Amino acid sequence: MHASRRRATSRLLTFAALGALALTGCGGTTEGPSATSSPAPATATATAPAAANPFAGTKRFVTTDRAWTEGGLTKLSVRSAEKKVNTQFDTWEIVPGTGEFVTVTLAKDARVLLTVPIRGDDAPGASGGEPLPASQAEFVTLLTQLDPRTREGAGFDLSFDGEGRVTKVQSLYKP
Repeated sequence: MHASRRRATSRLLTFAALGALALTGCGGTTEGPSATSSPAPATATATAPAAANPFAGTKRFVTTDRAWTEGGLTKLSVRSAEKKVNTQFDTWEIVPGTGEFVTVTLAKDARVLLTVPIRGDDAPGASGGEPLPASQAEFVTLLTQLDPRTREGAGFDLSFDGEGRVTKVQSLYKP
């Protein structure tokens, strides 16, 4: 009878553990980063700051048509895009969005991390896909110097603060 209770207790504990995993979602999946193409768009709230700054507190994947400095601030003209994994070449495919470009402003202390093709292929000891830091001025110069077709095919992950300013720019690697 003692062994019977032990088996029943073991089954009960196993059932409870599996139930907890199912309820909390801690079981995980086998899908990797390729399962998601880009951060989900933030939902707008009825508050005034959110209406004035639709990107506030969000992360977006975008394409850009230009970058410039105005009044000591770096600005980008961007529109939402989508990134998909190209499994044939183990790289990203960028699907440009449609619609108007909007202007976003980088925070003065925004981090800029660049990969190939934006930064060029001349970083010794670094692979093309390794994001390397750059100043905002370097970013504007490099983006401006790019061939228009290359610039149109480039994508960027942007992170925004609560005020709607870009706090991080990271280019997406494309060989």
